[in-house]
Amino acid sequence: MKYYVKIAIGLIIAMMVISCAPTYESKGNKAYKAAQNAQGDVRRKLHKEAYLYYKKAIQAHPNKIGIQLRNRFIEMTLVRAEMVLNEGSADMDALPLFMADVDSIMTTDVNTELKERYASFIVALADSSFEKRKLYYGLKMLDKAIAVAVNKAPIEKKKSDIIDNFAKENFEAAEIEYVNGKTNEDAEALVRAEFMVKVALLYDKDYPGARDLLSKLYKENRGTYSAYEAVVIDKPDTSIYDQVNKYDILLAVPAFSGGTAKVEMYNYSYNPLRLRPRNFHLVDERGRKFTATKASKIEKEILDQEHETKMTLRFNTRGAKIKKLTYESDNGEHYTEKMFY
Repeated sequence: MKYYVKIAIGLIIAMMVISCAPTYESKGNKAYKAAQNAQGDVRRKLHKEAYLYYKKAIQAHPNKIGIQLRNRFIEMTLVRAEMVLNEGSADMDALPLFMADVDSIMTTDVNTELKERYASFIVALADSSFEKRKLYYGLKMLDKAIAVAVNKAPIEKKKSDIIDNFAKENFEAAEIEYVNGKTNEDAEALVRAEFMVKVALLYDKDYPGARDLLSKLYKENRGTYSAYEAVVIDKPDTSIYDQVNKYDILLAVPAFSGGTAKVEMYNYSYNPLRLRPRNFHLVDERGRKFTATKASKIEKEILDQEHETKMTLRFNTRGAKIKKLTYESDNGEHYTEKMFY
């Protein structure tokens, strides 16, 4: 009997020792408080220690995170993220990891000041992207900052101003290229203008005068390839460029009359294309499609990669006002179009 009593007492003592042992959170709190009165490298070391202990506490009990632990972990994460950004660069590998830490624990009851601080940090990342002409990623960061911030108005205005300036710059550049192209009969300038006005419309679909200018450029460029890759020198970042330069199959329609179209086609896609009359359509302003007839003359049934061909396509359009010519492969894997206006 005494033996079992000893075991029971031993277990009780062991449990008391365990319960009195410092937890990860309490260790984090100790480092957190010590950091308040520290300076320089000692302060940095304590911040890092608090961050690591708080992270372990959260990982140990992810479903039991008190508001103090949540707030202090976000604060310590931001301290470290801001240090990396200020002393390193926005390209440092650690920054996405710190953001993932904050995102994983951010809730509506997090301290307002910390939400604003996190939003400011994200805006700083956005500014770095804008400096490197990475507009798409920068705007994506601003959207994230808006979602986080309590006071959203300043960031929303910042985003609006950036978009307005970007659209304005591209539209005005397009106007200059349009005048130059018309004056000097420069086909490449007209294609550059088409690209630039499309970029402007990508971010402001209602930009004054942009749609009218694009319509004029479509008319001017109907007989030439819209080969943006060949003529656009100062390309925007890849995410924006790829949204405008969508087609790797190029079409040109040098002549069109009475339902007969002289068509040139260049295949810059990743495999050969099969060309049959049924793959080509004219589309009118009402969206009606007219398939090329069997009377069409297509010289090459297979168009290899990086090769060009010419053809004469005939359509029964019944006098419809044609908006564009399209090509679509039988399996729907390849598509391109050439706008008429």
